[in-house]
Amino acid sequence: MMNTSCHYKPTKMRTFLLSTALLISVAVKSQTHFYINAIAVDPQAPTTTDIVSIDLIGDLSSTGAFVSSATAVVTGNTVSISITAEDPGGATVLVPHTEPIAIGMLPAGDYEIVVLGTNVNDFAVPSDHQFTVTGGSPCDDVVIDFVRWAAFSDTALTVHVFNNSTELFDYPGFVLLDMDGDTLAKETVNFFGIALESTHTLTIHPGAVIPVGTSSYELQLWTGFYEEQACAWQLNLDLCPAPPCEPMMVGLQNFGNALTICDFDWVVMDADMQSVGNGQLTLTDSVQYDWDTVCLPPGQYRLLLTPLQQSTGGQPYFGVDQIETFGWFRGPNTPLVGEAPVELLFEFYPACVDGSNTVQEIDHGQGFRLDQYNDGIELMNLNGKAIGIVEVFDANGRMVLSKNGTSNTLQIDLGRFSSGLMIVRASGVAHRFIWSAL
Repeated sequence: MMNTSCHYKPTKMRTFLLSTALLISVAVKSQTHFYINAIAVDPQAPTTTDIVSIDLIGDLSSTGAFVSSATAVVTGNTVSISITAEDPGGATVLVPHTEPIAIGMLPAGDYEIVVLGTNVNDFAVPSDHQFTVTGGSPCDDVVIDFVRWAAFSDTALTVHVFNNSTELFDYPGFVLLDMDGDTLAKETVNFFGIALESTHTLTIHPGAVIPVGTSSYELQLWTGFYEEQACAWQLNLDLCPAPPCEPMMVGLQNFGNALTICDFDWVVMDADMQSVGNGQLTLTDSVQYDWDTVCLPPGQYRLLLTPLQQSTGGQPYFGVDQIETFGWFRGPNTPLVGEAPVELLFEFYPACVDGSNTVQEIDHGQGFRLDQYNDGIELMNLNGKAIGIVEVFDANGRMVLSKNGTSNTLQIDLGRFSSGLMIVRASGVAHRFIWSAL
């Protein structure tokens, strides 16, 4: 009896479990309102510049069935799609349906699609669940750092670029156009290609009128001595450098056959013969060039260089350059002859001297008054209102402190700073002054 009982109960139990599983299977199947038969990525071969969408292609379970929600979340290289289907009732017949889901732009890489469905079954083949995003056009990896007036010319523009692509862009030429398609400036081809970083000079087109302030432009890159247009960028630009000042390099380099070993003092003076920057350059037996940085607003300047010892020889040149074009003088320069001081006159962003982006000096008669005392400066707003946020910059254009003035006067302690050019800005107006530390 024990054995008979033992054989009988499992048989009954198995019958019950099989019946229950069948009922569950039928119940689950009956709750499927959207059958996904295929998955398609649009476009078929997306790049980093494409707006990607994913189409879920299949059949609804009846004429009344519908997809009530469908969203996608990208986590790393996985696209998780949450989708819910419902069927309030209708004729039981399969109805073809495609559910598009917007994804957006994606970084380059291999991606997997995971469907998380409610009342949805995913029967798409495994290969439909994978796609690749490629890097797109080489133009996408060309970074336009800036487009500005040339630092030492009023008849040229400068384009500074970084080429992060593998494309060389043989014999490149940049062209700047306004939004009417008129040519404003064009580069004379003098590069074999665009390396990792390069600076290009565009000559202003005869008769071209360059807008003042911020305007819209199209920058084009041509290759093969202007045989083929390679890239185009739509840019909003103010061609003058931003206030309060722009970095500039003061440099000294020996181009002679003998060594130059000497120390040199330099000073930059503005149109009022006020010192706006100074320092020392040194050439040694192992280093035959030296550079320093000063931050200047557009204007007229003179650079004085004074040897401190008798030079040992060589042929040193000194001059000025944009900070981004280190390595050779693209600005005014002159040879240093003998041990006498040498003077170099130059204009810095001459086209912007009277433009919208020049540094606005504080009007002592109507706006602010700036007074220096032993440990700092005092600003007074002459209209009696609170002076507000005041920012102080050093000669390199770095903001060294910021204070909020709640009355019409504000004292700023500069005792911890060394002597030199400083710039103070309040309410968008800037004033240059020479700080003399005790």
